[in-house]
Amino acid sequence: MNKVAIMEARARADLFSETAERMNVAEAIIEKDFWVCWVLKQLFSNKAFEGRLLFKGGTSLSKIFKAINRFSEDIDLAVDYETLGFNGENDPRQENISNTKRNKILGKMMEECQRYIGGEFLDLLGKQCRETLGAGHGWGLEVSKDDKNVVLFHYPAASTKRLAYLRPQVILELGTHAEFVPRDRFAIRSFAGEHFPKVVVDNDASVVALLGKRTFWEKVTILHVEYHRPEDKQIPVRYSRHFYDVAMMAEGKIKDEALADRELLAQVVKHKETFYSSGWARYDLAKAGSLRLVPPENRRGALEQDHKKMAVMIFGDPPSFGWILDRLAKLENEINK
Repeated sequence: MNKVAIMEARARADLFSETAERMNVAEAIIEKDFWVCWVLKQLFSNKAFEGRLLFKGGTSLSKIFKAINRFSEDIDLAVDYETLGFNGENDPRQENISNTKRNKILGKMMEECQRYIGGEFLDLLGKQCRETLGAGHGWGLEVSKDDKNVVLFHYPAASTKRLAYLRPQVILELGTHAEFVPRDRFAIRSFAGEHFPKVVVDNDASVVALLGKRTFWEKVTILHVEYHRPEDKQIPVRYSRHFYDVAMMAEGKIKDEALADRELLAQVVKHKETFYSSGWARYDLAKAGSLRLVPPENRRGALEQDHKKMAVMIFGDPPSFGWILDRLAKLENEINK
């Protein structure tokens, strides 16, 4: 991939343009996908990050498991909090500690994670980028001014066919509130690499990622929590993506693997009770017989509008929100049998 990363901008633009034509998608999406994969390769080929980072979330569902047809432009990374010193008496998973003490530990954990992101992480990734791209060649790396848990990689855009909703940057979201199990190592490839393997040589990025069945239960419990969200609390923006993702996984290998591992659901719920404690989430009901996926009637309008806005990120013809609700209803019944 490095060969493409440093080639003349016009040649790079031609590569992305031809790939886009073959796939019938926007050129800007092909370009961004390349840089998402390139950044992942930098991260997981660096020995300094070994054992400290885990790839997860929607982009993993798209790039690794091919479970969704949604272009996910962010890189969701978990940072192993034990490597930041949070074990033993500083481990929030301790039994029989007060909520006050646990919340204090979680607060310190976030502070330490942000210190790591803005310090060692940024320095190491920046050094690796400079070794390949050189200095001052249209790229940049910074911690977001709006969120200290987000790092922005501004890539050297070659395509002139921009999309208003796609900025020439890769968003890396890092946090410590995720478990690292079950995980495995996977190879991912950019769209350009899939269509032009002789041009994008050395184009596989080997990443350590959460297994699909864990991501399935993580997303399912998000939908369960949203069902119980109080009426006076707004649904976060872009949350319709979780409903789409679960609906897409409702018929496939990942769902079958997840339903065969109900104990993993219990582990996910226990983890969320510890790290995402909420008085209204009703994690106690997130189990077979009482788990909820279909949103309440009063939430569907807002979610449908959000889904329509997200449709531009879906390859091919996006499913209707009604289709999503039907799939979720069937899955909910299957889980609750």
